[in-house]
Amino acid sequence: MAFPPDEYHRRLANTQSEMEKVDIPVLLLHQPESIIYLTGFNIGTGFYSYHALAVPQKGAPVLIVRDVEIPAIKKESPIKEWVAYQDTSNAIEVAALAVRKALDKLGLTGGKVGVDEHSWFLTPERYGYLRAQLPHAKLVAEPQIVQKLRFIKSPLEVECIREAAAIVESGVRKCVERVAAGRTERELAAILLHEIVSTGGEPPYSAVILSGERGNELHGTITDRKLVKGDQLYFEPSAIRNQYTARVMRTAIVGRPNADQMRTAETLIRIQDDGIAMMKPGAIAADVDGAFRRPALQSGLKKTYTNKSGYSIGLIVRPNITEQGRDFLPDATWALEPGMVFHMLMMANGIGFSDTVLVTEKGPERLTKMERRLFWD
Repeated sequence: MAFPPDEYHRRLANTQSEMEKVDIPVLLLHQPESIIYLTGFNIGTGFYSYHALAVPQKGAPVLIVRDVEIPAIKKESPIKEWVAYQDTSNAIEVAALAVRKALDKLGLTGGKVGVDEHSWFLTPERYGYLRAQLPHAKLVAEPQIVQKLRFIKSPLEVECIREAAAIVESGVRKCVERVAAGRTERELAAILLHEIVSTGGEPPYSAVILSGERGNELHGTITDRKLVKGDQLYFEPSAIRNQYTARVMRTAIVGRPNADQMRTAETLIRIQDDGIAMMKPGAIAADVDGAFRRPALQSGLKKTYTNKSGYSIGLIVRPNITEQGRDFLPDATWALEPGMVFHMLMMANGIGFSDTVLVTEKGPERLTKMERRLFWD
């Protein structure tokens, strides 16, 4: 179990309080992050099959799972109620029947059911089977209750992200020490992943390592490309600790950087410093975004700036790489609050720097503390 039972009890109580405010008697959640957040039950790759959590406005939630997952539930979660189904040739139909049994157990089969329609794990096919099994229920879109609660991290969650930050920094340091002409992206990725896992991290989503002309691919995968003198090498890895993510971006040069590269790096770092300094409780996201976006365009480093300047991270499960819903954009109206954690990034001309940043009562705190500069061999 990643956290003490009291942490999960607090999360459930907060969820049920929000359900009462919007008059939803029961939630039916499919997003893995929501299930992990409320139960501690993390089955990793097992989420490819149907799993859900029925959360009543009062009382204990009920998991809907494959029967092979029960031993993991008993070990990892404080939850005591579940309905299990077995593998069959029509597993979706059987799983939908298990949902009906779970709602029957709660006495909530015939009323309003709040469904996380935004979940990538609730396909139209699955939703159709649910409707067929729950003909007397009123299925409505729930207002992303758990997702919004997750934006504010508890001290225990922050500690996990802090540990992940130290792990990912260790991986990047090992990589930049080994940058040299003739080495391949794949070799550096092996160094990175070995360091992340051996120092306490879980396997990350990917090892974003881009070299040379690939520097603008942003989310490209590793290749067997060999480094040559003069290459820029762009790192943006993640590390995961108890399913909580930290991310950092740094840039290395094969050989010595030229004057343009040094100026680009210095400008990006200065802009990032000014932008992060604004990340205080009550700050409006669009204002923070402007502190990154405007000077990047005015400096001439970027001719266009179409991407977000930062986004919320924390408890994340593939295929997500963000928490979705708290992005720094010109039209973002939400306000920063203590306990929020973000990945803030600055990139131009194949050079990039980013950090994982915590908003505290006193202002921003960088959880990734690795020096921000160009590295070279």
